[in-house]
Amino acid sequence: MSPSPKGLGGLRRWLRPYAQALIASFPPGSFQVTSVRRSRSQQLALWRNRANNPYPVAPPGSSKHELGLAWDMVGDRSRLEAAGALWKSWGGKWWPADPIHFEY
Repeated sequence: MSPSPKGLGGLRRWLRPYAQALIASFPPGSFQVTSVRRSRSQQLALWRNRANNPYPVAPPGSSKHELGLAWDMVGDRSRLEAAGALWKSWGGKWWPADPIHFEY
């Protein structure tokens, strides 16, 4: 998997080092960050198209992406699950039903 093109720059500044540490806990290239901060209009577009999305989509105004408190990353399912378990052990939020989504 290639490096994360989006990076984690959209996260709140205090949260970014924790997300970076989580990703660095796995072999390089294990994950690709696909979404970080979203505007209300971007979240609305995702919400309107949620029937075509394999992952849950929060309604506008309730997504942690809008606050810079969440990111999505893709990778091997077993590594996502391991990252999710580690993230939860650090106090973060992660759900198996939405394995690409990590939030605080």
